[in-house]
Amino acid sequence: MTFSFASGEWKERIRMLLRLPYPSRALRFFPPEFTFRNPVLSLVKRYRSQGKSCGLILLYLEDFHHMFSTYSEARLCALQSRIRQTILELLPSCFRDKDVIGVRQFALDDYGIFVKEQAVCGFDELQRKAQELQKEVSRRLRMHADDAQAPVSLQSGCYIIGPDLENTSAGIQAAYHYARCIATRKLPPHFCLTREHLLDILKQESIFVLAQPILNLASGELYGWEILTRGPQNSPFHTPAELFDMAYQADLLSRFEFLVIKKAFMEISSRAIQEQVFINVTPVSLGHPLFLHQLLETLKQFPAISASQVVLEITERHAIRDFQYIGAVMNACRAHGFRFAVDDAGAGYSSLQSISELVPDIIKIDRSVIAEIDRMSVKQSLLKALLHFADNMNCQVIAEGVERPEELSMLCEMQVHMVQGFYFARPQPLVTDQERVQQLQLVKEKIVGHRHMHPA
Repeated sequence: MTFSFASGEWKERIRMLLRLPYPSRALRFFPPEFTFRNPVLSLVKRYRSQGKSCGLILLYLEDFHHMFSTYSEARLCALQSRIRQTILELLPSCFRDKDVIGVRQFALDDYGIFVKEQAVCGFDELQRKAQELQKEVSRRLRMHADDAQAPVSLQSGCYIIGPDLENTSAGIQAAYHYARCIATRKLPPHFCLTREHLLDILKQESIFVLAQPILNLASGELYGWEILTRGPQNSPFHTPAELFDMAYQADLLSRFEFLVIKKAFMEISSRAIQEQVFINVTPVSLGHPLFLHQLLETLKQFPAISASQVVLEITERHAIRDFQYIGAVMNACRAHGFRFAVDDAGAGYSSLQSISELVPDIIKIDRSVIAEIDRMSVKQSLLKALLHFADNMNCQVIAEGVERPEELSMLCEMQVHMVQGFYFARPQPLVTDQERVQQLQLVKEKIVGHRHMHPA
């Protein structure tokens, strides 16, 4: 009988909670863990449904793992309670009540405050208020600490959840992740603005591609083109290193590499390129679940390009964590006609392991091996080993970064298959067919003339 009464009472309470059109004020701040739905999430969803942005200020309790292992449970609970109470006491000095969407605790050491877009005039103001709040909360906690308690220190991070991301739950998780990385100094303080800049580049598709010829060393004929990327002029992301390194930190690397493929195909198609085309791809993007689908969908838009014309050049910028999976992806791509090259052989992450595990069609020897190779017998021995390795695997070899005629002489002597570098041509926009023929004729004459002067 008692159980029946209690069960009916709880059912009525649950029905009342689910009928609430707007979470009550009591549930706005640090809602208990046993609620059936997160009221702060509901409030943020409701606010963002109007197409508005909202800010997240995250206060991170430093060295909590040390406190967790040394403090009693009662003491930890008292500390967390004091932090929550201090945050609530200070909020009115930073924001009007109507501008605070809600406050919640993400983990044992993270405290998040969601504010409406009108509460701050951009990211700089949000960051300023976050730092002020963090300093004042830390100061008050130190004032009330007893002699036996280690100094309590909080760090702050903040992020703006824009209207572009439809899924609010995903937006909150991303904002929490980035704000925590800022608070723990894994990302720079202005990372939010940087990521917004990158998103704008993606939206405007404001990158462009250059091409550098790859030449057959025996004949001097053109074998193919490597497609190279540049970001917007006069921006921090003009160079590929800055662009792709920050895109990786912002979880946008694959989106940028998909855009590069699209831009490359546009240039190849519009310039009627018939030779092989090398396009860089990182293991991060190659391992993306939609990589092959995205590649084929892009290829469909350019019927003049065949898959057998495209060589996907796996860069060593990021380590390959699962060779078996990447190998399976490569096999699926090869079934459609695509081929693969391993870039930066002789440098970067475990180049020889990458070559032996992935068995590429082409091996590209890094500039670090080619530079001054005519003067360094150790580099000559390394190149001989790589050439022997490639011959046993039936791979072709391209020497990258050739900049001096003496380097070319040594590569001719060692019978390297193909070459690429500033000595022949710098990366530049693809030009008309007639201009290309003229440029490549000059390059061919340089190789042929060099062979006549320095016969093997």
